[in-house]
Amino acid sequence: MFSQLGRGSTTLVMTAHPDDEVFAHGAAIAMLSQQGSRVVLCTASGGEAAENDVTSSAEARRRRAARLDAACTRLGVSEWNWLAEGRWTDTAGRQMPDSLTSASVSDLTEVIAAQVHKIIPDVVLTVGPDGLTGHPDHILIHQAVASAVASCEVPVFGSFLLPADIAQGRDLLAKILPGEPVGSGRMTGRDEPSARPLAAPAHVAEARRAALDEYANGLGTLTLKELVRVFPGRGDSLLLRAVLDAIGWQTERYTRLAA
Repeated sequence: MFSQLGRGSTTLVMTAHPDDEVFAHGAAIAMLSQQGSRVVLCTASGGEAAENDVTSSAEARRRRAARLDAACTRLGVSEWNWLAEGRWTDTAGRQMPDSLTSASVSDLTEVIAAQVHKIIPDVVLTVGPDGLTGHPDHILIHQAVASAVASCEVPVFGSFLLPADIAQGRDLLAKILPGEPVGSGRMTGRDEPSARPLAAPAHVAEARRAALDEYANGLGTLTLKELVRVFPGRGDSLLLRAVLDAIGWQTERYTRLAA
């Protein structure tokens, strides 16, 4: 899949937060960039909620932007930008003024459609109907991307996980953290009849691990056993990391959404 997208092609990746590009599309981005495709990333919010040790939203956004920029370099992203800089903030899924969670699908659709017409991609990547993790911001992005490209003849693919993938990740964590809950509970996976597995070359795993490290020390490169000792969270990021260990860092699953 995507093997035809070599030099001269353009891939547009649409995400809700910084770090989604690694978790949902890291293998595809690294592979496509190495094939010579121009990869453009648009991110809807600044990921402010993840930088919870600062009091200023602006400072959190600047810090997250620096992490995003470094991760994009690791993956080979040609260029990235905010979908609408400063318009939507990340509030960890809480309904608040100006939060991405409270945005309307129609507003997001309008802005995304403008990016599609500006960039003229050969393919668009986003998350599947369940947002990969069940996060409301991810689901909004999926809905808006699907709506924005409905009238375009651009192939759109959504990233998803199987229930079995998540179960394997939980099994790995249960051996290290017996009895300790990990994850938001929203991430359940889905069975897709039109699944198109991506098995990227094994060497893209190194780029994906390095990109994830830009968001938290060792998040990509420490062993899972080492990571749980130093990583402060027990949310979906840790569960996703375990899933990647279970299914392979070069593996992603996509379903075709349009065109």
